[in-house]
Amino acid sequence: MDNEHLSRIERLQAAMAAADIDAAFIYSAVNRRYFTGLQTSNGLLLVERQGTPVFYTDFRYLEVAHRTLTGVEIRKFKPSKEQLADYAALGKAWRTVGYEGNLTVAQYLPLAETFTAAKMVSVTEIISTLRGVKSAGEIAAIRKSAAANDALLAELIDTFRPGMSEREMLRHFRMAEAARGLSESFDPIICAGVNAVECHHQPDDTILRPDSELLIDMGVVVDGYCSDMTRTLFFGKPTPRFKEIFDIVLETNRAVAEAVRPGVRCCDIDRLSRDIIGKYGYGDYYDHGLGHSVGIEIHEMPSLSRTCETVLQPGMVLTDEPGIYIPGEVGVRIEDLLVVTETGCEILSHTPHEIVIPC
Repeated sequence: MDNEHLSRIERLQAAMAAADIDAAFIYSAVNRRYFTGLQTSNGLLLVERQGTPVFYTDFRYLEVAHRTLTGVEIRKFKPSKEQLADYAALGKAWRTVGYEGNLTVAQYLPLAETFTAAKMVSVTEIISTLRGVKSAGEIAAIRKSAAANDALLAELIDTFRPGMSEREMLRHFRMAEAARGLSESFDPIICAGVNAVECHHQPDDTILRPDSELLIDMGVVVDGYCSDMTRTLFFGKPTPRFKEIFDIVLETNRAVAEAVRPGVRCCDIDRLSRDIIGKYGYGDYYDHGLGHSVGIEIHEMPSLSRTCETVLQPGMVLTDEPGIYIPGEVGVRIEDLLVVTETGCEILSHTPHEIVIPC
């Protein structure tokens, strides 16, 4: 375990102390990986506000845990009743116990029944806040992931042609991805023609026709960190209707990038995007959030949405993805990955926005 992961645990402990939380039980694989760097299908990280954290796991991961983790105590899980007795012995003086909000009932109830004298509180917001501001190392990994995503799309643009089905294009995506040693950060969204009006369309047998659009929403994982980008291409000569909608979405995308900077609330950035699209009379055709944070998961907090009042800070990584979707006609989304800097933002997605492919 390197200094970065130990620093994350120290920041968690400081946040727990500020919130008067004595201990936190971290079950989820993604948060265990965030705080330790170790990916396992089984485990628990128990963090007290002071002292050495304890990493519990079963026999399958004990050797790798001992080999890779420093700064934490490693223990083997015991049978259920004995394990709960260990927790009770550790937590005799605990008054407030933290848990992740996504625990199953089977995970939560034994804790609540073990610490009947303690107050049970969710630490989800605390952990989400910590994960929301990326370190220099995390940003470097996300920058590499965005570059790999750009390179993959460039290859696909040379491959996709009218006559291919969405499923065929998806196969090409996954073959090219595998050849580059990449994995995807989410199931790719590939929308031919009018299917682009479906924000989260699943690829089917629809054929890409000449003189039609193709919306691609894609992301890959590099060094454990995700990327995310959407481009709306046109094969042939763009129609006036497509060009009208595309230009509005592009104007919105660029205005958002110019507005993103430290000190601005997420909801105010989202409102800016709605004001622009609404000005052109298409507000009813843009109903998803403007963007979301990206990190070791594809959707993290904070979000660029109507309800998120989080104030932007340097190190936050967000998507900028306005869209207009007119049923039966045209759908356009343009998405870039941004990192908030000290003075504004850096755009990590470098694929051109306007891509017209002769056919």
